Amino acid sequence: MVRKIRAKKRTLLVDGSILVYRIASAIEVATEWQHDMWTLHADAKTGKQILDSELQRYLKLLNCKDIVIVLDDEINFRKKLLPEYKSNRRKVRKPIILKPLKEYLKKKYDVRIFPTLEGDDTLGILATSEYKDDCIILSADKDMRTVPCFHHFMHDNHTELVDEPTANYHFMFQTLVGDATDNFKGCKTVGAVKAERVLYNTEKTLPSMWKAVVEEYKRNNQTPKEALLQARMARILRSTDYNFKSKKPILWQAPKI
Repeated sequence: MVRKIRAKKRTLLVDGSILVYRIASAIEVATEWQHDMWTLHADAKTGKQILDSELQRYLKLLNCKDIVIVLDDEINFRKKLLPEYKSNRRKVRKPIILKPLKEYLKKKYDVRIFPTLEGDDTLGILATSEYKDDCIILSADKDMRTVPCFHHFMHDNHTELVDEPTANYHFMFQTLVGDATDNFKGCKTVGAVKAERVLYNTEKTLPSMWKAVVEEYKRNNQTPKEALLQARMARILRSTDYNFKSKKPILWQAPKI
Protein backbone atom coordinates (compact mmCIF):
# COMPACT_ATOMS: atom_id res chain seq x y z
CA MET A 1 0.00 0.00 0.00
CA VAL A 2 1.25 3.49 -0.87
CA ARG A 3 0.99 5.66 2.21
CA LYS A 4 -0.23 9.17 1.41
CA ILE A 5 2.52 11.65 2.18
CA ARG A 6 1.25 14.71 0.36
CA ALA A 7 1.93 17.41 2.93
CA LYS A 8 5.55 17.88 1.99
CA LYS A 9 7.50 17.30 -1.20
CA ARG A 10 10.62 15.33 -0.39
CA THR A 11 13.71 14.14 -2.21
CA LEU A 12 13.53 10.62 -3.60
CA LEU A 13 16.67 8.67 -2.66
CA VAL A 14 16.87 5.76 -5.07
CA ASP A 15 18.74 2.48 -4.74
CA GLY A 16 20.00 2.63 -8.31
CA SER A 17 21.66 -0.79 -8.21
CA ILE A 18 18.42 -2.60 -7.44
CA LEU A 19 16.32 -0.60 -9.89
CA VAL A 20 18.79 -1.07 -12.74
CA TYR A 21 19.19 -4.78 -11.99
CA ARG A 22 15.43 -5.34 -12.09
CA ILE A 23 15.07 -3.55 -15.42
CA ALA A 24 18.17 -5.08 -17.02
CA SER A 25 17.05 -8.58 -16.03
CA ALA A 26 13.48 -8.09 -17.22
CA ILE A 27 14.34 -7.09 -20.79
CA GLU A 28 16.87 -9.81 -21.56
CA VAL A 29 15.74 -12.05 -24.43
CA ALA A 30 17.05 -15.54 -25.17
CA THR A 31 16.98 -16.46 -28.87
CA GLU A 32 17.52 -19.83 -30.52
CA TRP A 33 19.07 -19.23 -33.95
CA GLN A 34 19.39 -22.84 -34.91
CA HIS A 35 19.28 -26.18 -33.15
CA ASP A 36 21.20 -25.87 -29.82
CA MET A 37 22.56 -22.42 -30.72
CA TRP A 38 21.29 -19.73 -28.35
CA THR A 39 22.21 -16.11 -27.68
CA LEU A 40 21.11 -13.61 -25.08
CA HIS A 41 20.49 -9.98 -25.96
CA ALA A 42 18.95 -6.83 -24.52
CA ASP A 43 18.02 -3.46 -26.00
CA ALA A 44 19.87 -0.81 -23.99
CA LYS A 45 17.80 1.96 -25.57
CA THR A 46 14.62 0.32 -24.30
CA GLY A 47 16.25 -0.16 -20.92
CA LYS A 48 17.06 3.56 -20.67
CA GLN A 49 13.51 4.51 -21.62
CA ILE A 50 12.06 2.18 -18.99
CA LEU A 51 14.51 3.52 -16.41
CA ASP A 52 13.51 7.13 -17.09
CA SER A 53 9.84 6.20 -17.06
CA GLU A 54 10.09 4.33 -13.76
CA LEU A 55 11.95 7.16 -12.05
CA GLN A 56 9.36 9.69 -13.18
CA ARG A 57 6.56 7.38 -12.10
CA TYR A 58 7.96 7.04 -8.60
CA LEU A 59 8.64 10.78 -8.43
CA LYS A 60 4.95 11.45 -9.09
CA LEU A 61 3.61 8.53 -7.07
CA LEU A 62 5.50 9.55 -3.94
CA ASN A 63 5.04 13.30 -4.41
CA CYS A 64 8.76 14.02 -4.48
CA LYS A 65 10.50 17.09 -5.88
CA ASP A 66 13.97 15.76 -6.76
CA ILE A 67 15.77 12.50 -7.42
CA VAL A 68 19.14 11.43 -6.02
CA ILE A 69 20.43 8.03 -7.08
CA VAL A 70 23.02 6.02 -5.17
CA LEU A 71 25.24 3.22 -6.49
CA ASP A 72 27.72 0.83 -4.90
CA ASP A 73 31.42 1.57 -4.88
CA GLU A 74 33.58 -1.14 -6.40
CA ILE A 75 35.38 -1.58 -3.06
CA ASN A 76 33.39 -2.84 -0.08
CA PHE A 77 34.71 -2.15 3.43
CA ARG A 78 32.79 -5.10 4.93
CA LYS A 79 34.86 -7.59 2.93
CA LYS A 80 37.92 -6.55 4.92
CA LEU A 81 36.06 -7.37 8.13
CA LEU A 82 34.54 -10.61 6.80
CA PRO A 83 36.17 -11.89 3.58
CA GLU A 84 33.28 -14.24 2.81
CA TYR A 85 30.79 -11.36 2.84
CA LYS A 86 28.75 -11.66 -0.39
CA SER A 87 31.24 -14.21 -1.72
CA ASN A 88 28.26 -16.39 -2.67
CA ARG A 89 27.45 -13.89 -5.44
CA ARG A 90 30.76 -14.12 -7.29
CA LYS A 91 29.60 -16.72 -9.79
CA VAL A 92 26.15 -15.23 -10.34
CA ARG A 93 25.84 -13.85 -13.87
CA LYS A 94 24.90 -10.18 -14.05
CA PRO A 95 22.47 -8.86 -16.67
CA ILE A 96 24.33 -7.93 -19.83
CA ILE A 97 23.25 -4.27 -19.90
CA LEU A 98 23.70 -3.66 -16.18
CA LYS A 99 26.87 -1.62 -16.64
CA PRO A 100 25.56 0.50 -19.59
CA LEU A 101 22.45 1.43 -17.61
CA LYS A 102 24.55 2.46 -14.61
CA GLU A 103 26.71 4.63 -16.86
CA TYR A 104 23.55 6.18 -18.25
CA LEU A 105 22.40 7.06 -14.73
CA LYS A 106 25.74 8.75 -14.01
CA LYS A 107 25.46 10.91 -17.10
CA LYS A 108 21.83 11.99 -16.68
CA TYR A 109 21.07 12.07 -12.94
CA ASP A 110 22.50 13.20 -9.63
CA VAL A 111 24.36 10.02 -8.67
CA ARG A 112 26.21 9.57 -5.38
CA ILE A 113 28.90 6.95 -4.77
CA PHE A 114 30.77 7.06 -1.46
CA PRO A 115 34.23 5.40 -1.32
CA THR A 116 34.19 1.78 -0.01
CA LEU A 117 30.44 1.90 0.68
CA GLU A 118 27.50 -0.06 -0.64
CA GLY A 119 24.57 1.90 -1.99
CA ASP A 120 22.54 0.94 1.10
CA ASP A 121 25.08 2.72 3.30
CA THR A 122 25.05 5.82 1.14
CA LEU A 123 21.26 5.86 1.31
CA GLY A 124 21.37 5.55 5.09
CA ILE A 125 23.93 8.33 5.48
CA LEU A 126 22.09 10.76 3.17
CA ALA A 127 18.74 10.00 4.80
CA THR A 128 20.10 10.82 8.26
CA SER A 129 22.22 13.85 7.33
CA GLU A 130 21.78 15.98 4.21
CA TYR A 131 18.18 14.88 3.60
CA LYS A 132 17.11 14.11 7.16
CA ASP A 133 13.31 14.40 7.57
CA ASP A 134 13.12 15.45 3.91
CA CYS A 135 13.38 12.24 1.88
CA ILE A 136 11.90 8.90 0.92
CA ILE A 137 14.17 5.93 0.27
CA LEU A 138 13.15 3.83 -2.73
CA SER A 139 14.48 0.29 -2.48
CA ALA A 140 13.45 -3.35 -2.46
CA ASP A 141 15.69 -4.39 0.41
CA LYS A 142 14.02 -5.26 3.72
CA ASP A 143 17.27 -4.40 5.51
CA MET A 144 16.64 -0.71 4.78
CA ARG A 145 14.16 -0.79 7.68
CA THR A 146 17.24 -0.40 9.88
CA VAL A 147 17.38 3.24 8.71
CA PRO A 148 14.97 5.75 10.33
CA CYS A 149 13.04 7.63 7.63
CA PHE A 150 10.23 7.21 5.08
CA HIS A 151 10.62 4.15 2.86
CA HIS A 152 8.91 2.89 -0.27
CA PHE A 153 9.55 -0.72 -1.24
CA MET A 154 9.29 -1.29 -4.97
CA HIS A 155 8.77 -5.06 -4.73
CA ASP A 156 5.41 -4.76 -2.96
CA ASN A 157 4.53 -1.08 -3.50
CA HIS A 158 4.48 -0.48 0.25
CA THR A 159 5.31 2.83 1.95
CA GLU A 160 6.10 3.16 5.64
CA LEU A 161 7.69 5.50 8.14
CA VAL A 162 10.38 3.86 10.28
CA ASP A 163 11.23 5.76 13.45
CA GLU A 164 14.55 5.38 15.26
CA PRO A 165 13.41 2.84 17.91
CA THR A 166 11.93 0.66 15.17
CA ALA A 167 15.08 1.01 13.06
CA ASN A 168 17.20 -0.07 16.03
CA TYR A 169 14.93 -3.06 16.60
CA HIS A 170 15.35 -4.20 12.99
CA PHE A 171 19.12 -3.70 13.33
CA MET A 172 19.29 -5.99 16.35
CA PHE A 173 16.95 -8.46 14.64
CA GLN A 174 19.28 -8.66 11.62
CA THR A 175 22.26 -9.10 13.94
CA LEU A 176 20.58 -12.20 15.34
CA VAL A 177 19.28 -13.79 12.13
CA GLY A 178 22.06 -12.74 9.75
CA ASP A 179 21.45 -12.57 6.02
CA ALA A 180 21.94 -15.57 3.74
CA THR A 181 21.79 -13.33 0.68
CA ASP A 182 24.80 -11.35 1.91
CA ASN A 183 26.47 -14.44 3.38
CA PHE A 184 26.79 -13.47 7.02
CA LYS A 185 25.39 -16.00 9.43
CA GLY A 186 24.14 -14.16 12.50
CA CYS A 187 23.67 -16.21 15.65
CA LYS A 188 23.69 -20.00 15.35
CA THR A 189 20.24 -21.66 15.48
CA VAL A 190 18.43 -18.30 15.55
CA GLY A 191 15.74 -17.72 12.96
CA ALA A 192 13.08 -15.03 12.71
CA VAL A 193 10.73 -16.46 15.34
CA LYS A 194 13.46 -16.98 17.91
CA ALA A 195 14.94 -13.54 17.23
CA GLU A 196 11.56 -11.95 17.95
CA ARG A 197 11.35 -13.94 21.16
CA VAL A 198 14.85 -12.86 22.23
CA LEU A 199 13.99 -9.18 21.74
CA TYR A 200 10.41 -9.38 23.04
CA ASN A 201 11.13 -8.97 26.76
CA THR A 202 13.69 -6.19 26.39
CA GLU A 203 12.97 -2.53 27.05
CA LYS A 204 13.39 -2.00 23.28
CA THR A 205 16.26 0.43 23.87
CA LEU A 206 19.47 -0.27 21.99
CA PRO A 207 21.48 -1.15 25.16
CA SER A 208 18.78 -3.53 26.44
CA MET A 209 18.37 -5.23 23.07
CA TRP A 210 22.13 -5.51 22.61
CA LYS A 211 22.43 -7.16 26.02
CA ALA A 212 19.82 -9.73 24.97
CA VAL A 213 21.63 -10.30 21.66
CA VAL A 214 24.98 -10.90 23.37
CA GLU A 215 23.38 -13.29 25.87
CA GLU A 216 21.83 -15.27 23.02
CA TYR A 217 25.19 -15.50 21.27
CA LYS A 218 26.75 -16.77 24.50
CA ARG A 219 24.00 -19.39 24.84
CA ASN A 220 25.07 -20.64 21.43
CA ASN A 221 28.76 -20.76 22.43
CA GLN A 222 29.61 -17.61 20.49
CA THR A 223 31.52 -14.67 21.90
CA PRO A 224 30.54 -11.00 22.24
CA LYS A 225 33.28 -10.33 19.68
CA GLU A 226 31.46 -12.55 17.18
CA ALA A 227 28.20 -10.75 17.95
CA LEU A 228 29.89 -7.40 17.31
CA LEU A 229 31.23 -8.56 13.95
CA GLN A 230 27.78 -9.72 12.87
CA ALA A 231 26.31 -6.40 14.03
CA ARG A 232 28.82 -4.55 11.86
CA MET A 233 27.77 -6.68 8.91
CA ALA A 234 24.10 -5.93 9.57
CA ARG A 235 24.54 -2.24 10.28
CA ILE A 236 23.48 -0.01 7.40
CA LEU A 237 25.41 3.16 8.06
CA ARG A 238 23.80 6.33 9.34
CA SER A 239 25.35 9.79 9.59
CA THR A 240 26.91 8.89 12.95
CA ASP A 241 28.70 5.97 11.29
CA TYR A 242 30.58 8.07 8.74
CA ASN A 243 33.51 10.46 8.87
CA PHE A 244 32.63 13.12 6.31
CA LYS A 245 36.15 14.60 6.35
CA SER A 246 38.13 11.42 5.77
CA LYS A 247 35.27 9.84 3.79
CA LYS A 248 35.60 6.63 5.74
CA PRO A 249 33.05 4.53 7.63
CA ILE A 250 33.09 4.51 11.42
CA LEU A 251 32.66 0.95 12.66
CA TRP A 252 29.64 0.53 14.93
CA GLN A 253 30.52 0.43 18.62
CA ALA A 254 28.39 -1.61 20.99
CA PRO A 255 26.64 0.27 23.82
CA LYS A 256 27.75 -0.41 27.36
CA ILE A 257 25.70 -3.09 29.08
